[in-house]
Amino acid sequence: MFTLSITQQIARITIDRGEKRNAVPMAEWANLERLVRAANISEAVMVVIDSADPASFCAGSDLSELTQLCHDPLKRRKFRGAMESVLGRVRAINKPSIALVSGGCFGTGLSLAAACDLRIARSDASFAITPARFGISYPKDDVSRIMQLVGPGNAARLMYGCETITGTEAYRMGLVEIVDDSAELGREMLDRISLSSPSSLNDLKATMAGRWGVNNRFDAAFGSKDFTTGIESYKRDKSHAKISQG
Repeated sequence: MFTLSITQQIARITIDRGEKRNAVPMAEWANLERLVRAANISEAVMVVIDSADPASFCAGSDLSELTQLCHDPLKRRKFRGAMESVLGRVRAINKPSIALVSGGCFGTGLSLAAACDLRIARSDASFAITPARFGISYPKDDVSRIMQLVGPGNAARLMYGCETITGTEAYRMGLVEIVDDSAELGREMLDRISLSSPSSLNDLKATMAGRWGVNNRFDAAFGSKDFTTGIESYKRDKSHAKISQG
């Protein structure tokens, strides 16, 4: 249900199980992790996660399989471990990661979107975290990430009340950074990112992630070819602008 396509600019992971609203079977988490790993080491500038079905980004875990966990403690731990592993892998991607959300984005689907750096959604997209309806909880890292994005109060609102909110409300809350109802969701931002230096994107991602050695990377960047090329390009653009104005 997960596929990976790679162009020069974008490693795109697409969720494609529309007949089940893109609900994720347990066995598919390992496949997703394999694709995330491949996307991360590719030459693409960014990683995009989207859906082949405009009516649903991801409905979360496949509820029809969760009943298997009722009497099998070992399977419960494996299930949680598989989800934690892939979501941790998404958070650790070393290049910009963007979730493009249309339709429903629920439960673990929301965790997958939240694991990305940036979320772009249509105004009529739907978001909800509903484990409390089923008598279960939510993994610690996922709760922490939601709280980081929207704050403790809004996290409580979503998780305690199992409220479904629109993309517009998710934007107001801070769960979504951009609302986009254009014909091609996220295209403007993806084009903007594609114009940036890949090495700069990598260094900025490392800095935001709090990784070691980022100050050394900052210093070293001034001696890079990307910096020289960027300065020359800026000077040319500025010169052309003056000629046009004159």
